[in-house]
Amino acid sequence: MMAGSHVLIGAAAWLYIAHDMGLPLLDPVALGLAVAGSLSPDIDHPKSWVGRRVKVISVPVSKLFGHRGVTHSIVAVAACIACLRWDGQQWHHTLPFVIGYASHLAADLITPQGLCLAWPLRRTFAFPLVKTGSFAEQALVTLVAGWLFARSMGAC
Repeated sequence: MMAGSHVLIGAAAWLYIAHDMGLPLLDPVALGLAVAGSLSPDIDHPKSWVGRRVKVISVPVSKLFGHRGVTHSIVAVAACIACLRWDGQQWHHTLPFVIGYASHLAADLITPQGLCLAWPLRRTFAFPLVKTGSFAEQALVTLVAGWLFARSMGAC
């Protein structure tokens, strides 16, 4: 999926979770962390939105693991939780980042490339519904994000 799709789905997913947990919906720190989490897995691709901004990290990670390797796995989600917890962050900072990160993985899972969720095992998981950058991606993201936003506002 494209960066804009990841941002939209990550933000919508966070608002949905925040609403269900009774947390403030428009907390700018939490929303920013969800968006940051939604873009973070693509640090392994030097031409991605985040990769172009932190090439010093992106290029070595790409060379070591390739795209959609370790950063697109359950191992990475666990590492995010551990690092954020180890860094002294409270759960209300960890949760939005992890929700954004997980939303990225869920979105990439529905593309033909799929993910190596169980990295370092090479087994790829995919539910190929949309091609990255296609009109179908835009339509599906609009529908899913719209539904999540509506649910978080209590409209559904």
